[in-house]
Amino acid sequence: MRHRRNAPWVAAAALLLLACGDDAADERGAAAPQPEPAAAAPEPERAEEPPPPSGPPKRIFAKRFVVNVRTGPDAEAPRIGYLRAGAVLRATTAEPVGREGCRGGWYELTTGGFVCNGRDVIAFEGERLPEVRSAQPDLEGKLPYQYGYSRTNNVPVYRRLPTDEEAAELEGYRIPGREPAPAERPEAAASAEDAGTEPAAARESEGVAEEPRDAGLPTLDSLMAQNGDSVLVRRMMRGFYVSLDREFRAGRRRYFRTQQNEYIPYHMLAMAGGSDFAGTPLRPDDWEIPVGWILSRRALSYVRRDDGRVRRGPAPGYHHAFRITGQEAIRNTDYVIGDDGHLYRDRDVRQAVFSPRPEGVDEDDKWIDVDLERQTLVAYEGDRPVFVTLVSTGRIRREGVPDLDHRTPTGTFRISAKHLATTMDGDNAFDGPYSIQDVPYVMYYEQAYALHMAFWHDAFGRPKSHGCVNLSPADAKWIFRWSEPALPDGWHGVYPTDAEPGTLLRIHGETPRR
Repeated sequence: MRHRRNAPWVAAAALLLLACGDDAADERGAAAPQPEPAAAAPEPERAEEPPPPSGPPKRIFAKRFVVNVRTGPDAEAPRIGYLRAGAVLRATTAEPVGREGCRGGWYELTTGGFVCNGRDVIAFEGERLPEVRSAQPDLEGKLPYQYGYSRTNNVPVYRRLPTDEEAAELEGYRIPGREPAPAERPEAAASAEDAGTEPAAARESEGVAEEPRDAGLPTLDSLMAQNGDSVLVRRMMRGFYVSLDREFRAGRRRYFRTQQNEYIPYHMLAMAGGSDFAGTPLRPDDWEIPVGWILSRRALSYVRRDDGRVRRGPAPGYHHAFRITGQEAIRNTDYVIGDDGHLYRDRDVRQAVFSPRPEGVDEDDKWIDVDLERQTLVAYEGDRPVFVTLVSTGRIRREGVPDLDHRTPTGTFRISAKHLATTMDGDNAFDGPYSIQDVPYVMYYEQAYALHMAFWHDAFGRPKSHGCVNLSPADAKWIFRWSEPALPDGWHGVYPTDAEPGTLLRIHGETPRR
């Protein structure tokens, strides 16, 4: 469905014509009476002249980190989305269309919606931008930003580039030609490092203890700098992720500046890549469900022999996808049959199957089906499946224990907000804190639960998350672009409206333990 913007506002312009008469007395004195002139024919009415051109429509530069886009030129109008700092769009007019609650005037965007000039954006002309902007999201790349994660505990995050003396004090940096100063660390961060704790996001693939840690376990609050005047903002634990803007140098040292305008020592971050797994668009003449994927790198394919038995074939590879044409039990082993003629053990395969259209969904409506038992997602248009893939939903390590039971809630929902990227963080009594800046392609559907990209693991097809539905980089981008409401060009987030509701999402099934 195409994004619908509000009806354009037209700036009212009135042209006032002033006639100038000669009322002054004749300085030469009274004149002899003059005969009355013959009645003159009435002059034809002049056509009203058009107003002078006001120039080309203004360009709009988002200067605040979050710029609200509203339904009308009024500070009380509902919010329908937002821009992020550095976004450049175009207005429909050269002059503001209203000033209610905005001294600099409201401009309507060509994408729809209204923004406040002066407070939130800068209206400008020409090609030169009014301010330097941070790196903008790469919508064609695997990830919208460059991401790094902390290699160790106690990584400092600075509000500006630190001096060598500050770096020596806060992280133990040895200034060339000087003896190193002892690093002074916040008490909570020091105890966290001594305890060897790590955030859940970094440890999920390694296994975790199922009993609470001791009182030395840090929290997000305890990692914040206690002195508000310090150059230090906070500390990061091992495995915290940040979205990056660009590199800077201070003396002999290199730093990354983050998208949140903070600075982290270059050598303390490792770069994130992201899984190459991708789902399959379904075309009637090519792919159709059921579809299967191999879940183990050690899994083999099999070939039927003339005597009815099977012999081993080559290993198809992790996440190998194939169309399933049948199933068969041979010598007490269940197999699925691929369209390539090979057999695969059923226990090595995840299968996506057809689901009937929910009530209230019209024949052409988009909707999404998530099967927890199979760890699959199928996107539909009416009764026609158009995309199929594997997901990772909430992991259950101990049923009924809040910090170990992260099952994804079941039910029927609608997408309630879409964000090109948004930060996700939290504390866990068993795993410790976690923090991921600018998680990409987030589609919230129920409170803090969302469909979103997970570039930090490659376990799609198995439960893995804290309750959200994890998608691979390619799949998250596909679902985000396909689902509704559509994100207008240049926007960072969008909210559903009555005219364009969020895509329906149905989640069902029981979460497997593997």
